[in-house]
Amino acid sequence: MTETTPLSRTTTPPPFSNVVLIIGRACNSKRKGLDKALYQIEQAIKRARTGEHNSEDDKAIGSLQALLEGSRNARSTTASSHLRRGSSHFNSPDQPDLSSDDDDDLDNTPDSNTYMSLHHHNEESLAIDDAENPLQLLARASNLQLSPKPISGLSPKQPGPRAGRKKQVEQPDEDLEIQSFFTSVRVNFDVGDDIDPITMGLVTEEEAESLFAFFHGKLAHTRWGLDPKIYTPSFTRSRSAFLCTSIMAASALFLPSAGALSKRLSNHCKTLAHRVIANRHKSVEIVLAFMVNVPWMFPGQHSTDDETCWYVNMAATIAIDLSLNKLLIPMEVVGSGSNMALSRGDCLDPRTALAMDGFSHIEHTSDLGQRLLRRRERCWIALFVLERGMSLARGRPYTVPITRVIKDCDQWHRSSIADPMDGHLVSMAVLRRDLDGLLNTVRALCDGSQGISTDGGLIAQSIQSAIERFFDQWLTEWGYAIGTGPQRRLPPYVEILVTHTRLSTYGGVINHPTAPMEVRQFFRTAGLSSAVTVMRAAIQGESQLQSIPNNTTIMVSFAACFALTLSAYATGSSNLAPSIRNLIEETADVLERIGSATKHRNGLSTLYGKYLRRIVRKAATAMDGQPQTSMQPDPTIPRSGQLGTPSSAVAASPPVNMGPPVSQPPYMESQLWPGTLQFSAMSDDQIAEVLNQPGNEFDPSFAGLSWDDMNNFDWLSWPNLTEFGF
Repeated sequence: MTETTPLSRTTTPPPFSNVVLIIGRACNSKRKGLDKALYQIEQAIKRARTGEHNSEDDKAIGSLQALLEGSRNARSTTASSHLRRGSSHFNSPDQPDLSSDDDDDLDNTPDSNTYMSLHHHNEESLAIDDAENPLQLLARASNLQLSPKPISGLSPKQPGPRAGRKKQVEQPDEDLEIQSFFTSVRVNFDVGDDIDPITMGLVTEEEAESLFAFFHGKLAHTRWGLDPKIYTPSFTRSRSAFLCTSIMAASALFLPSAGALSKRLSNHCKTLAHRVIANRHKSVEIVLAFMVNVPWMFPGQHSTDDETCWYVNMAATIAIDLSLNKLLIPMEVVGSGSNMALSRGDCLDPRTALAMDGFSHIEHTSDLGQRLLRRRERCWIALFVLERGMSLARGRPYTVPITRVIKDCDQWHRSSIADPMDGHLVSMAVLRRDLDGLLNTVRALCDGSQGISTDGGLIAQSIQSAIERFFDQWLTEWGYAIGTGPQRRLPPYVEILVTHTRLSTYGGVINHPTAPMEVRQFFRTAGLSSAVTVMRAAIQGESQLQSIPNNTTIMVSFAACFALTLSAYATGSSNLAPSIRNLIEETADVLERIGSATKHRNGLSTLYGKYLRRIVRKAATAMDGQPQTSMQPDPTIPRSGQLGTPSSAVAASPPVNMGPPVSQPPYMESQLWPGTLQFSAMSDDQIAEVLNQPGNEFDPSFAGLSWDDMNNFDWLSWPNLTEFGF
């Protein structure tokens, strides 16, 4: 029998095949619209799997894409009308729950089809978008279902009979597995009845409402990043058990009667944190959860044993995975012909961002869509501020980069949907962002002073002018924006952060190897003034610092050690040193009271307060040559002229924007050393006047203290403080 080749079967079909072909074409001609397009795409996929692909397939795909686009536009019109109803409901003064069981506007399940279609908005973006992100390119490529030609040089029509049958069974599963591996990043929620704190019985719904209200009303001014109109208990619960539990655990820490509840929630938080890592959960809410835990983390066995750095690094990793660092701009705006000097790699389409977060059905131009997008930007700015502050306080290198979101955030808080704390957040982001430029200027001035004829005094004045101009410009703009009272005084928390930044700048100048002696001499006084101001702000603002974060506690303690070290080298019979010791004693009292505001608070500030009191005693013994026998007041008992007990201070603590903190009168019974100055009751000008008085100068040789030893100014090593003679 003569064998018929595949070619002969194709060119000379038997009569029966002609009949089948005619019938098939007749059936195909009866298909209309979407049904016809679907049939054509099915045939195109079949031919692609067998290596047969032609121009008609491309036409079929284009037709289907056009129909899908029309269908998508129709759905968007319907969704927009639905969102308009939801937006009016969303903006009601009662701040209703965003995740009601009867409202599907905020469905948590990412729409895979919509999400992938957003990556194919146009063919040009396919070639350019995510060019700097290889994994995203692979994910984008995995969305393509068709290949113009077989990968292998062998024809896919010629495998052996058994191998062919086996491949037909295994190939679909293998394709799905590979495609699933390379899909684009999207959220992976940590929710479920087995981890939900309310379903598990850890708290009731009424308790959850109360704890959330306490957090937004009393703690939000020290933990920026959450919009109370979005993060209601029900919405947060539907997005992340970790964040929901973290918010309630933070609130319970400061409620005197919530000791048992606080322990249950804190333990559950730790469990959820490890579960997030083990199960690779990802969402904006998980990033916020890690940040919410950082300010009031319990101390470990050692000063470096807490999980602060680990939590911040995990938050940064997930944030970058979810592209929170990218500018939210429609891709058609960034396209060719745009005057915006933006790289596509720095931008993310708002529709893609919403789809990535599980809100693909929300129109990005609606009020609700804008709030959801703004929450992404707020999260990244808050992470930048937190990581920079942590690094500055602990002497660690920065890891969160300055992205376009940070570079362009100066006016971000000026929005009709802004949160009241957005101004505070942006003010610190701008300060942290621009600090690098100031430090580079100072280093350049120091390095340029190496000439033989250089006037050290002139260099000192130039550096002073640069630093003063930097902070004056910041204060001029942001003091008016976030300050309170007739004098637009900064809230105590922000004042500590700003003054500590100035102190760190002075410390860097003192330690710079090329700084002339005149520069070092001058900035000892300036640095001491900033250190005293930090402690004064902590003492005077105690009522608003009951929730002082751990990083801020470290900043205050650093200022105390800085002042104690420098004051020990004042010349003559100055009373500067005992006055500084008196101020540190008052600061230690405040830190201990804040750290023990409730019996279960277990605050880090308590340890730092006790440690400051210990090194002050050693310093007094070393200076006077005799043991210090002055009275040690009970930190749990308020002195005259001070505020009430810690618990009542928390309960009655007014919001930051209700007015400036009231200056406290001098403590009549707190004069631990006779004749000392009361720095805690002085103004900035009075502090500067005292430090510049004759007799308070520093020894030019700094009493033989090695500058190598003073390198610890950038971050005083706590165990090595005894090396300074304490």
